[in-house]
Parts: sequence; structure tokens; C-alpha cells
Amino acid sequence: MDIPAAHTKSWPRRLWEFGCSLKLAIVLASLATLLIMGGSLVMHFNPGVFGGMDRQTMGVWLPWAWQQSPHLVWWVPLSGICLALLGVNTLCCLIDWILTFTRRWRKTGEYLIHTGFILLVIAYLWGSLSGYRSGPHAIFPGERLDIPKMPGLVLHLEEFAPRFSAQGQPLDMVNRVALWQNDQLIARTELRINHPLLYDGLVILPTSLGQALTGFRFHLPPRGFVNLEAGSRLELDNGTILSIDKLLADARQTSSGGIIPLSDRLGNPAMQVTLLAPSGRSWQGWYFLRGRPPAAMVDAGALLQPIEPIFRTYSLLTVNRDPAGKLALIGSLCLSIGVVLAFFSFYRKRSRGDRPEV
Repeated sequence: MDIPAAHTKSWPRRLWEFGCSLKLAIVLASLATLLIMGGSLVMHFNPGVFGGMDRQTMGVWLPWAWQQSPHLVWWVPLSGICLALLGVNTLCCLIDWILTFTRRWRKTGEYLIHTGFILLVIAYLWGSLSGYRSGPHAIFPGERLDIPKMPGLVLHLEEFAPRFSAQGQPLDMVNRVALWQNDQLIARTELRINHPLLYDGLVILPTSLGQALTGFRFHLPPRGFVNLEAGSRLELDNGTILSIDKLLADARQTSSGGIIPLSDRLGNPAMQVTLLAPSGRSWQGWYFLRGRPPAAMVDAGALLQPIEPIFRTYSLLTVNRDPAGKLALIGSLCLSIGVVLAFFSFYRKRSRGDRPEV
């Protein structure tokens, strides 16, 4: 009795053919697609769990989400396993093609697509484990930002000029920045929306802007208008020095007399004031700008009447790092070239009866 050829193959050979199987690729790709499609519906109805997914790397977000709601995120690692196995399957097919290149060189387009897919899978895993996403960071013009996890690398915001429409809506965020490494200038450029700074895997991009309360404009009889902020010192007519120690945009006073800051948004502003008289006597207290000045300030002639708040505009920048960015670019190029080659070689292979074996 003749023994079928399939049963005469060694187990390593059968395992290798299983790893190169198109049927296995179809099963893994279909399973990953179904998981991701179903998961997208779960994401839509659970923004509390998935809302920050795109602001963190998978290596950071997934452990947190798993602790919060494992019953909602189980499909994410399972999808990743399917894609990783599909990458291994694709790698086996690529190696098998390389070993028989002289007979199968006409399939170069398809296997360039294989190569691009493998490189993208590797790049994603590498970036998820070694990269990071940081921000948005609030930075004022003239300030510097230490780049996370890259000692010695500093971003200096030299100028910030947001552009607005006639209706007051922001149109663009123009940031003129300089990148320094160990006090040496390595890059100077202009950041705008969709025009990031790219350097050594870094992607620095402006996302929005904000305003921070920095002081108030007061009317002080009989002197006139004065601008005061935290750290300001003002000599009154009687020689008393008025110092602004702290400025809170929104605060309240407890029953015990303590002051609690509530938020950074303008609400019930308060200033901590110190008065130093020529005699050496001093007083320190809080002045809630929605009410009358404390009696000590009135006696000293500091009849400050708030006119308007003074705001300072800051830029919000995200700092992301993907060490596998160049590898992902190479993978994308392989995919693009492979698609073009496969398109032009399709009819030639069809005329020869070249069909894959499932």
C-alpha cells in the first residue's frame, strides 16, 4: 500500500508548511478583523476607558485599562496576538520565498508587501515599548521645556504668535522654537499645526493655546492706574511698601480663616498682600478682589480698585517619541512599491495560471 506523501514529511517540515500556509493567514487576518470591528463598538460606548487611548503608548495604556475594566479591553491584547502571529506567518512566507527566489522572482511585488507589513508590525511593537507620548505641555514665550526621558535636550519657545479668524477662532499656532542639547543649538524652526518638529524620533507638535491669569490692573487714588502681579512691590505715598506675595485666580476662605485655591480659571480672585510700614511694622493678609480691601490696606492708603485682569497666552505642545519611526517609513515604502509591482504583474501571472495554494 502506498503511503501518502503528506504522511512521509517530518514534523519540522509540516510545521514549516503550516507556518507558511495561506489558510493560516486568512484565519488570523479574519479573526483580528472581527475582534477590532467589535472592539470599535465597545470603544464608542465606553469613552471613560478608551478616551485616552490615543494619547498614550499601548505599553502604558493597556496595563492601566486592564486594571480598570478587563471585561472591556480583553479584545485588545487578543487582537495584538493575532496580528503578531500574522506577522510570524508573513515572515515564514517571506523566508520561504527568498529560499526559492530563482523560481518565484515574479512574486517580488507580493513579497515586498509582506516585507512592509513585517516591518510595520516590528515598528509598532518597538514604539509601544520604547516610545512615549507626553503633554500637552503649557509653555510661555521665553520659557524652556526639558524633553522627557532625553537628558540634556531642551526646547526653547522663542516666540508664540497664534492666528485667529475674524470671529476669534484660532486658525494656526505659530511657535518659533529652538532645540538645544547640552547647551548646543541643534535645530531652530517654526512649529505650526500639522507642521511638527522632527528630530531623532521626536515629534513636537502644537495642539492648542491657553491663557493664564498673571495679574490685575488697578486704580489707586490719587496715583492712577497700576499693574500688579505676584512678586510686584509698590511704594505708597506714605512710604509703606505693598508687596503682592501670591495671586489665586479662584479661591475661597474656610470657616477657620484658611484660603483654599479652587481652580486656575478666573472666578473669585484673591491676593496675598504684605504691608511693610516705615516704622518696621508689617501686616500680611488676603484681599478678595470682589470685596472691599481689608482695613489694614485702607489705613495704609492702598485703596486698590480692580479694573481688569491681565492674562498671558501660552502654547500647548505635545512631545512624542517613536524610536521606530524610520523603520515604519521603510515599511511603508516597501508596501507602496510592492502594491505597484503587484498591480502591473497581476495579468502576466494570471495568463500563466499562477495561483496560490491554500
